[in-house]
Amino acid sequence: MVEPLEARAAVPHSPPPRVSVIVPTWNEGKWLPTLLDALRAQTVSPSEIVVADSGSSDETLGIARSAGAIVTEGERRGPGEGRNRGARIASGEILVFVDADCVPPRNLIASVVRALADPTVVGGATGFVPADGRALERLLFRLANGYQRAMTLWGLPHNAGYCFFFRKAAFERLRGIREDMLLNETHDLAMRSRALGRFVILPVAVETSMRRFRAYGYFRTVLKEYIASTILYYATGRTPPDVFRPAPAR
Repeated sequence: MVEPLEARAAVPHSPPPRVSVIVPTWNEGKWLPTLLDALRAQTVSPSEIVVADSGSSDETLGIARSAGAIVTEGERRGPGEGRNRGARIASGEILVFVDADCVPPRNLIASVVRALADPTVVGGATGFVPADGRALERLLFRLANGYQRAMTLWGLPHNAGYCFFFRKAAFERLRGIREDMLLNETHDLAMRSRALGRFVILPVAVETSMRRFRAYGYFRTVLKEYIASTILYYATGRTPPDVFRPAPAR
């Protein structure tokens, strides 16, 4: 059993904590430039950006290197493996994980640092909104945000995975993300983090693309990949890999 992290005094950091942003990628050349621009525009700049690539064949690697990101290359084994690989080489004491097709608000890093000033907090997640959502999509996301926040308040922390953060020490003690799960792996991480401290939902939201919903359909994506897989996770502690489909590159 993992023991709780020792409490630290909630004093201002001097110098400020190092924050590493980790972006898992696979053929994300269409989306990555917008994310990198948003990270450069933060009110509190990240110390480094780590792009954990999994065999991209498009311009992803060139874009990342041109932007000054640290790049780690690996095989295509799912976003969990990429996030773990990025975390291993990250130098920050705070890890922020952001999907490549997301656009964070300018105060994302500042909000994360502020949340972790509370020594009882070990990690958390943001809200999420559709970047160009239609009425149905906005409704679905409003419901999903409410579910994530309610479950977390009830002691069953939920992490949709679009954008989340952890103290690196806590992430390492939890042994990172389970790589045998291709869905609900970030939710599983949030659930396990209860052994170390509090997982919180920030009052900020990232914009995310609707490519998965539009490519595979709302019925499959919502009912099978999200609702059914979450029920399976609660019942069995894992999600079968055949439920997962990688997000389309375009």
